[in-house]
Amino acid sequence: MDTKNIELMERSSVPKAILTLSIPTLLSTIVSLLYNLTDTYFIGLLDDPIQLGAISLAFPVFMVIQAIGNVFGNGAPSYVSRCLGAGNQQEARRTGAVATYVSVAATLVMTALCFVFLEPVLQVLGTSADTLGPTRQYVQIVLSFSVFMTLQSVLPALLRSEGRVKEAVIGMVIGTGLNIVLDPVFILLLHQGVAGAAWATIIGNIFAVVYYLSIYLRGKTSLSVFPRDFKPSRRILAEVLKIGLPSSVSQIIMSFSNIMMNNLASGYGDYVISAYGVAGKLTTMVFMITIGYISGYMPFAGYNYGAGKYRRMLSAMRFSLISGAGVCLVLLIPFLWLAPGFLRLFTSDPQIIDVGVQFLRAYAWVVPFMAIQMTVMCTFQAVGDGVRSMLLNLGRQLLFYIPFLYLFNHLWGLTGLLYAQTGADICVTILAVLIGLPLLRKLGKMQGPRSASVEEPHISEEYAVSRIPTKS
Repeated sequence: MDTKNIELMERSSVPKAILTLSIPTLLSTIVSLLYNLTDTYFIGLLDDPIQLGAISLAFPVFMVIQAIGNVFGNGAPSYVSRCLGAGNQQEARRTGAVATYVSVAATLVMTALCFVFLEPVLQVLGTSADTLGPTRQYVQIVLSFSVFMTLQSVLPALLRSEGRVKEAVIGMVIGTGLNIVLDPVFILLLHQGVAGAAWATIIGNIFAVVYYLSIYLRGKTSLSVFPRDFKPSRRILAEVLKIGLPSSVSQIIMSFSNIMMNNLASGYGDYVISAYGVAGKLTTMVFMITIGYISGYMPFAGYNYGAGKYRRMLSAMRFSLISGAGVCLVLLIPFLWLAPGFLRLFTSDPQIIDVGVQFLRAYAWVVPFMAIQMTVMCTFQAVGDGVRSMLLNLGRQLLFYIPFLYLFNHLWGLTGLLYAQTGADICVTILAVLIGLPLLRKLGKMQGPRSASVEEPHISEEYAVSRIPTKS
């Protein structure tokens, strides 16, 4: 890690450090979200509910691919930040290489399985006779180049773990810029529909990955993607997986919950699937923007935790909670006042617009509290507490949303479906407060920086993490 980043992590004021890390990460998140929004927008210009529905039906496959990237894109940076804070650059380099190659191998296995069972997968997604063809086109193209989508998650996440957020953002801008340019070309000029949307997304991903690889190959980072540093160990895999798996499993469950929602919604008509797909873009956007902002705090927290500077970490946690809440309040605006206009960007169908607006206004109740969930979750990831991190990750979908889907649908029909996510987020926010307060109190009791010895941080056994090897 270079001197500038060490200065940022160790000596800059907490607000300056968090904003320096968070704002570029936030921008990169917004840029990445434009990938899917752009596809949906230009497909919407065709005014074809079948193709619009196909984009929504294929989205769970997109999420599963992203989930594999998130295993290593979330798990490896947490360990890398702690290793850098502990002064072990060699372990950090090895972790970067392991995350890169193992993520590629896992993606290839997943892709092969999906192609073998493609027809059953399409049926599970909830396709009808009308949406089957365009959904298959989109899924086949995305699966064929899934490795680039995985690397597009892992490589910038590793850069952010050592404070190189500028380079991470540039790659996002390259990929999204190409996607925005190519979408109208493939969809409108070449009349390729959903297949064109898939090609535009893939080409953007490929160019972004090429840019990221050039940074690593030119030695512009302290991490590595070279085969010589690919030295898997039980310790590295355990540290990566205990943080990465919960978030990945959560995203896979989110994918399945989308499938369940689509299947339930199909009972009310194809227009409900389209409405949920379009409105879901905005709810996903708000969720991801909050994650993007708060996750800028995670490498700072992990570094200072690894360095034993618990008071500095606690100050960062408080600042992230307060400033993140401010971000969430701003994000209420599109839900409360701009919802009809947002829906009209993608469709002119009055039924789709009406259901979509209902869904967005139902979700507005929980937007102000998203920062609480995300800050607590990122804190547990930063300290290597995989159990509590997993509890929050899984709680949102598995413990609350999926049961609420069926319960609310049974009790209140379509209105119940629209409020299921709202109820789930209220419950997981309460859960975050209950399990986050003990950690907050523990951090508040800790004193001073850790010495430069090989001793582990003096932290209670309840919040102890696996030993980080010190620099040899």
